[in-house]
Amino acid sequence: MKRQCGLARRLGALALALASLLGCRERAERLMRVDAAPPPAPSSPAEDESQVHFSFTGPTSVTFSWHGTGRSVRVWSKNTPPRDVEAHEASPKPFSGPGPWKEATITGLDPGVEYGYEVGRPRYPVPAFFRVPPPPGTSGFSFVAVAGLGSSLDFPEVEPLHRLIATQEPAFVLGLGDLTYADIRSQASVDRHFDDVMTWSRQAAYLPIWGEHEWATQNRDDLRNYKGRFGLPHPQTSPGAPAPGCCGKDWFWFDYGNTRFISYPEPYTDATWDDWAAKAAPLFDQAERDPAITFTITMGHRPAFSSAHEGGDPRLRRLLDSFGARSRKYVLDLSGHAAAYERTKPIAHVVHVATGHGAGDLDHADTPCFWQDCKPPDFTAKRAIHHSFVRVAVRPTSIHVEAFCGVMAPGRDDMRCIDGDMFDQVTIEAPPSPARASKP
Repeated sequence: MKRQCGLARRLGALALALASLLGCRERAERLMRVDAAPPPAPSSPAEDESQVHFSFTGPTSVTFSWHGTGRSVRVWSKNTPPRDVEAHEASPKPFSGPGPWKEATITGLDPGVEYGYEVGRPRYPVPAFFRVPPPPGTSGFSFVAVAGLGSSLDFPEVEPLHRLIATQEPAFVLGLGDLTYADIRSQASVDRHFDDVMTWSRQAAYLPIWGEHEWATQNRDDLRNYKGRFGLPHPQTSPGAPAPGCCGKDWFWFDYGNTRFISYPEPYTDATWDDWAAKAAPLFDQAERDPAITFTITMGHRPAFSSAHEGGDPRLRRLLDSFGARSRKYVLDLSGHAAAYERTKPIAHVVHVATGHGAGDLDHADTPCFWQDCKPPDFTAKRAIHHSFVRVAVRPTSIHVEAFCGVMAPGRDDMRCIDGDMFDQVTIEAPPSPARASKP
């Protein structure tokens, strides 16, 4: 036995294991000066989270959402050390896949500052950054508005569209409804959509509007898949919001620099828009009194004015016209739904822009011009049947709106242009102050 234990000592690193097997465990432990207890289990491997995006939830806060097992978000800036913010389960829980679905809200951020962040424990960390909304009254920023996004599972135009959006380096993207078309495709389209947008959604905030394809066919898709994936600024509840997915996050509002943004909901019932107008009126009025606010912009899925097949909604038109008449700072409305781009002349000094579809089907009437009526209505300044998105640049005393071509759809669009080419633009000047306006 002594000879056997001596042999174990001479075998160095294998001594403990061999001596234990030969019945001289205590002597081996003493010789090797190690704990003979089993080694700890290795930590779980790092994972790359998917479907990562974030939204502004306040002037100094953002909320991240993702799919994966990551338990936290680490954030840091040039002047602040890293800190970890714990995630929680999404509510309501999306059902497009098994999950897990996570959400983490980071508060106490410095306005206008760029932060680095890391979600979970990625295998191959890639620096990612976001910028907090700027201080009140600030200008010199741009954002993108786009509707009818879809997923790359279903439409070949989707991946090029997101690359074009990313090249604009927007501060945020307004998704103006019909985000995934899962109600006419499949639940896989939901998950793929949120992977597709990562082309830009890790740097630019994603602020969504619901369209009828998110809620109207509840046996195929419903709002749990969307409300459960976003934190929204000042979220509001609308009467008639369908369950499941009810209640809350039906519309929202926020201030970004010198501009107030007010969304309007889907018309779930006849009471929905009247309820919105009553709740939104104080927001318009407060913006009029706030010297830091230069512009008010509304955004929703349904257009008030459109000559496309779906047409504009007269009820919404009356409501937005009334706000235009009472609010001089209200100068721009952005919408989706119509499968064609259309910009109006100023109506009650408000320019209305239906962005058209970024991907998917386009409007296509059985006429030589593809429009229902080849003669544009009097309110139209520019219209086009083409995949498109809109970039809005906010300046100190003006807003510049530019429409860009997405991927061509030969035989379905009424003009030819290269992907990323600008095909329409307009500058909207800030309204004069009441004192200036009253002078002869």
